Order: sequence, then structure tokens, then C-alpha cells
Amino acid sequence: DHSDVVGEVTEATEADVATAMANAQKAMQGWSRWTPGERATSLERAADIMQSEMPVLLGLIMREAGKSMPNAIAEVREAIDFLRYYADQARLTLGVAHKPLGPVVCISPWNFPLAIFSGQVAAALVAGNAVLAKPAEETPLIAAQAVRILHEAGIPADALQLLPGDGRVGAALVGAPQTCGVMFTGSTEVARLIQAQ
Repeated sequence: DHSDVVGEVTEATEADVATAMANAQKAMQGWSRWTPGERATSLERAADIMQSEMPVLLGLIMREAGKSMPNAIAEVREAIDFLRYYADQARLTLGVAHKPLGPVVCISPWNFPLAIFSGQVAAALVAGNAVLAKPAEETPLIAAQAVRILHEAGIPADALQLLPGDGRVGAALVGAPQTCGVMFTGSTEVARLIQAQ
């Protein structure tokens, strides 16, 4: 229902991207010092919060992304599973000598706006990287809820920043000299542009 106004979003500008990158670099000094176990505990808290807020998340994802109820349930469950999975993997595989890459850009698609978004962000965060998350321009509201939940679970605000917008925001993030890694799920055409940049 295109007449249903779900919410409003302010899209990031190039100046916002530059500020976010500077904040992410500063955040690396503190966030990377957290042990893998401490970072994993934050992801587990986020999974618990997401589980407790499932009815609200279901309503939002159905309205914003047009998901059916069964698809919405599967999507939120998958996001929760990603948070728990990466927490477990951090405990199993990351030792104290692990070195994070640095600021990582996560660009997620509209068709799995919570699950893929949460999985990308969780994987990068638990490895000690600051994350600059750019959701699909069609579904920024559910991504904003995921970020709010992760912050509530203890992830520092500068270690996880949401930068909604169109491809220009993504290009500015990918092209920033401070970017140390990009996680992208989407078309092959855009992936090739990202790889070239």
C-alpha cells in the first residue's frame, strides 16, 4: 500500500559520510580493545532484545518491505540467528591476537532488510571493526531499529553508524580512503562497481 506512510528518514550527505568515517576511526581505538567475548556478549544481548521486540519488528518489516507474516517471522528469526551465530563464532575462532581491519562498510539489500543487514553488521562488529551501515534506500526504517537494538545492547554509537541513502551514499562510503573493507549483498553490476572502486 503505497499510501501507507510508515515513517520518515533523513538521508546522509557526503559531509555526513566524512564525519562518520572520522568517528569510526576514533571508535576503532576503543572498540577494538574489547575482547571477542565482550563483543559476542553484546550481540547476544541484541538477539535477546530483538526476540522480545519481535511483534513490533514484524509489523514494521511487513509495512516497510511488504513482507507477508510468514516471511516476516522467518526474516526476524534469521536476524536473531545471525547475531547468535557470529557471537558463537567469535568465541570459537577469535583469539586475543586477532587484529580488526578498521572501518568496514556494510551495504545491504531491500529484499532481506533485517536479516542480511544484521548478519553483515554482526560479522564486522564482532571482529572488532567499526561499522558504517548503509541499508537499501527502500528499507531504512527496519535497519534503524536493528541499529537501535545493537546500541541498546552495548555497541558504542561511533562503532556502529547508520548512513541511509541512495547509491551516492554507498559510493562515498566505498570510495572513502579510510574504508578497510566492504560487505555487500546485491546485484552483480553494483558489486563490480564496488570492486573497481
